[in-house]
Amino acid sequence: MKDLQSHFNQQLNSRSGTVTRWVIGLSGGLDSVVLLHLAARALPADQILVVNIDHQLQAASAQWSAFCGCLANTLNLPFRSEKVIVDASASLERAARRARYQAFENILQPGDCLLLAHHLDDQAETMLFRLLRGAGVRGLAGIPERRSLGRAELFRPLLSVSRQQLMAWADAEQLEWIEDPSNADQNYDRNYLRHAVLPLLQARWPGFSHRWADTARYMEEAEQLHHDLAGIDYACAAKDGGLCCSALMRLSKPRRHNLLRFWLRRAGVTVGERQILSVIALIGAADDRQPVVDLGRMQLRRYHGTLLLQPDEAAVEWHDRPLMLAGEVTAQGRLMVESDADGVGLNSLSGVTLRNRRDGDRCKPVGRGGSCSLKKLFQEHRIPAWQRNSWPVCVVGDEIVALPGICICEGWQSEKKGSGFTLNWRPIALSVPGDSGTL
Repeated sequence: MKDLQSHFNQQLNSRSGTVTRWVIGLSGGLDSVVLLHLAARALPADQILVVNIDHQLQAASAQWSAFCGCLANTLNLPFRSEKVIVDASASLERAARRARYQAFENILQPGDCLLLAHHLDDQAETMLFRLLRGAGVRGLAGIPERRSLGRAELFRPLLSVSRQQLMAWADAEQLEWIEDPSNADQNYDRNYLRHAVLPLLQARWPGFSHRWADTARYMEEAEQLHHDLAGIDYACAAKDGGLCCSALMRLSKPRRHNLLRFWLRRAGVTVGERQILSVIALIGAADDRQPVVDLGRMQLRRYHGTLLLQPDEAAVEWHDRPLMLAGEVTAQGRLMVESDADGVGLNSLSGVTLRNRRDGDRCKPVGRGGSCSLKKLFQEHRIPAWQRNSWPVCVVGDEIVALPGICICEGWQSEKKGSGFTLNWRPIALSVPGDSGTL
């Protein structure tokens, strides 16, 4: 690449009209130092914030942060250093990456664009690493050039530039940077690939990283097609906040698996092939069973022919708390209270408290003509068994006066429409959009 600055400027031109602040990720290494100098020459200083994330994993990490601060000061750019705590019980590389991106996300504001210095060699390394771990099309799409991050955007303008090109530019500009000694430790998988494997591939197949970058783009297009097809299938299979099992089973095996991954990913759950097979087994379980697939912080269940996803949380303990107009938000759901009910509502909130259901509970729903067990009401309203223990029961003293979202009891209804309170209990939504990207 003859003129790295021109290439960088062209990359940023496509984003400049929509960005109000550029946040530069600066570690002090070669790649990010080059990125910072390119940005300093191309962008107004008052639109830049330089950010260093101190993982506190190296004895010299504070000195590296100080180096980054001095470099930003030399360029007359605002600087911010953030210390993070890395969970050493997990994969150190993965935990450090998670902590780093969370710190960036906390800093970013609407209209921001975070610039990171990933380059062509990083792309090849990532693709090989994921291939060895058995990744599918989504994983082999490699590092995305851009994606959303929290309320802002992440952009990698150097992703098509090799490290050799960055090194040549830095030497020509007489730049200084930090060499992290941990980058030479081949006990880390990525370092092993970088130092022991990729040089062999480069020697045998010169320029292979450029061809792999093309493959990453092909995979990205294929993943977009998978996403679009899953959206079409989801429109046909969506039911009661979940997925209709019979509609799923009418799909071919690849489309079924694709839709399941799409649906779970929207809820922030990433699964492997074994877990997908467990989900398929759950669909085919006998009707009188209530099987569960544990997906970490979520649980997948089948109820009345529908797959439902819910947080793996203990039942809400209401502890006779007062029923308030503001309602309640819990890990298991949301209790909404609205005044001026269109239909028959609860006549008053005065003295009404919330408790959990009890064995033998009965009430007298308006218009039913007698008492009925809560168990029967739950069954009639197709409330899954695992949601019933968290369902709020409204009482005055020992008398049940309402079951939110199900009924108001005789003697406690408003006298005319628009004069009472509507109560609704909404278990946590299942398909919560989320960003499962990790790079």
